[in-house]
Amino acid sequence: MNTTRLRIIFILSTIGTLFAGTVTAKQIVAPATEPGLLSCVGLSILGLSPCPYGLALFIILAVLSGLMLYRQMKLTLWLKLSSIIGVVFSGWVVWRELCLPAIQKGPLFWETFSLARVPACAWGFLVFLAVLWLCFNLKRPSVASNQV
Repeated sequence: MNTTRLRIIFILSTIGTLFAGTVTAKQIVAPATEPGLLSCVGLSILGLSPCPYGLALFIILAVLSGLMLYRQMKLTLWLKLSSIIGVVFSGWVVWRELCLPAIQKGPLFWETFSLARVPACAWGFLVFLAVLWLCFNLKRPSVASNQV
């Protein structure tokens, strides 16, 4: 198992947990009405914004990667499955919140677009993608043969 990549997965998952936790806490304390880096606006899933679901997925990834890293447990399949679910879920939210409005509004959307208004789920999506890529590249180091 490549511990460097596993350590990066653990760090990214922890950062994702902190970020999603901050956004979720902000939603609970004072719901955000402006789209942006620390907001989840518009979409409601079972009465909640997508943020708590993203938080749960990041916690699962952090726990799984932590167990694999520090307890040497073999949970690669669960780590891959969790990261796939994270990418699919956050990708769907990004499609609904960012891509679909861009398609529907056309050039008008891009006239008012700024990175500061990109919803939190889009940044979470990028982290989930990075974790997914790393998960599928967790290979045992190859042993170089010195045979002639």
